[in-house]
Amino acid sequence: MVRRSRFGWLVALALLLVLTACSVDATVTVKVRDDGSGDVTAVVTVDAEAVQAAEVGGGKLEDRVRLSDLPAAGWTVEPWVRNPDGSATLTLRKPFTSVDEIPGILHELNGDHGPLQSSAFTRARSFFSTKYTATGAIDLGAIGTGIADDPELVQQLQAQGIDVAGIDAQLLDQLQRALSVRLVVELPGHEPVTFEPAAGATASVDVSSSVQDTRRVLLVAIAGGLLVLAMVVALWPRRRKRGGRRARRRGRRTREVIHLDPDAMPGSATTRGTPPAS
Repeated sequence: MVRRSRFGWLVALALLLVLTACSVDATVTVKVRDDGSGDVTAVVTVDAEAVQAAEVGGGKLEDRVRLSDLPAAGWTVEPWVRNPDGSATLTLRKPFTSVDEIPGILHELNGDHGPLQSSAFTRARSFFSTKYTATGAIDLGAIGTGIADDPELVQQLQAQGIDVAGIDAQLLDQLQRALSVRLVVELPGHEPVTFEPAAGATASVDVSSSVQDTRRVLLVAIAGGLLVLAMVVALWPRRRKRGGRRARRRGRRTREVIHLDPDAMPGSATTRGTPPAS
């Protein structure tokens, strides 16, 4: 039975299976949604040799690799899937409500001796946009078995006359040769990015994205439009009053001209400079 330890679920599972000199391929996907929630999914595929070795003597892979402790820790464990080439795939998934929870979930997989090192995920909101970042490293050269850090296990091995340092070195060599790990980061507004170091190498994780809050941008645009409209409505009566005053002034000036020149009007009885008839 695979139990949680200082080296995490992923490495514990790999250690159990590499004893048969098999290969273990693990893909860890961190998917973040717009609101900062999401899922961490681990897909582990073991080759056909591992499946055959686990089922020697009539047993089944599902019985030999039991993960009954995982649901209590919030993980969803899907049944093993048998592939046409004889390999088998196991999928584990755990949700989170905030990006702050991601490093802790990865540590459950990784433990103190796994390849996922110093991960950090952030979500920062401004008025018009939200920025997401993911940093860390995958260091396959930093993998350890964790045997020396388990006093109870060391005592049991020594009680049976087993060379703890020798078995630790042998397991570490097999683990480093057999285990391959890739990390897929899916941030809002960005295509999925895959980080996969070569055996014994390190891959730095550094990806970010920014998502514009179109709702807020639209609201600000609408508010600006309403403000302009309000200003136009407020100023329009004043413009009409000033226009009316100017028209009345022009009318008064016209009437004054007519009043001052009465003899110029048609039909006048007298003409300036001509004496009346006798």
